[in-house]
Amino acid sequence: MPTKYVEVDGYAVHYFHTGQTTLPPVVPDVSQGKLIVYIHGAGSNGHFAHKLLDILSAQHSPLSFDFPAHGRSSGIDSLGSITAYSDFTYSLWKTLGVRPAVLMGHSMGGAIALDLALRYPEMVDGLILTCTAATFNIPDERVETWAQVMKGRQPQPFTKDSCSPKTPQDIVQQGWMEQIKTDPRVRHFDLVACQQVDLRPRLGEIKTPTLVLAGQDDSATPVAQSEELRDQIPGAQLSVIEAAGHWLPIEQPQAACDAIQAFFG
Repeated sequence: MPTKYVEVDGYAVHYFHTGQTTLPPVVPDVSQGKLIVYIHGAGSNGHFAHKLLDILSAQHSPLSFDFPAHGRSSGIDSLGSITAYSDFTYSLWKTLGVRPAVLMGHSMGGAIALDLALRYPEMVDGLILTCTAATFNIPDERVETWAQVMKGRQPQPFTKDSCSPKTPQDIVQQGWMEQIKTDPRVRHFDLVACQQVDLRPRLGEIKTPTLVLAGQDDSATPVAQSEELRDQIPGAQLSVIEAAGHWLPIEQPQAACDAIQAFFG
């Protein structure tokens, strides 16, 4: 996917798009099909879902971006809360001056998408909530692990926990390569932000069309949490993708795309 930079709230924001490249200050054409804005997860980046977005670009206009201090955007710290990330995403949308978008939020990005639908409904044309929850069950031990990594007291935990047991090792390694683009300090405080959010009391207020995507083998946000989103958001649909874990966008991009296209249809 081609990339550009735009200044938002004092940050140089690195973002991805499809279609023709444009001059630096000119926003790419996003008129084809649906405008889909991918919102990445804790400690991740906008390139994480590039396989899925590439497939969708045949009929739609995907955009994705790196939050400040993630991937190739400027900054050194996590924004610290889901509401802060939502406000930043809204500022990016206003800066680009594009039409309302279908927000595809992965993990932490899903909570951000939910918050945006509640507080900034004018920018939201739909929700695709991927491997996410209205409140996260993140063990304190996991947060402490990343605190120790942040302090240089232990190495990054390269495990297969985020993937299905059926996921090939080369896909797992691709996921690891994306994760190391962001400093462990940022990931640690992103996880703290995820621990603090609870949007369950307001799910019934969401009025936008919603698709919930779940990985059948996701241990971080199990299918039961996706079922809760489906049951509490009026009219929401749920698609459970086989042979996928928490990194569904890179594990099963074609299956995810098929579910999204069916949702749009």
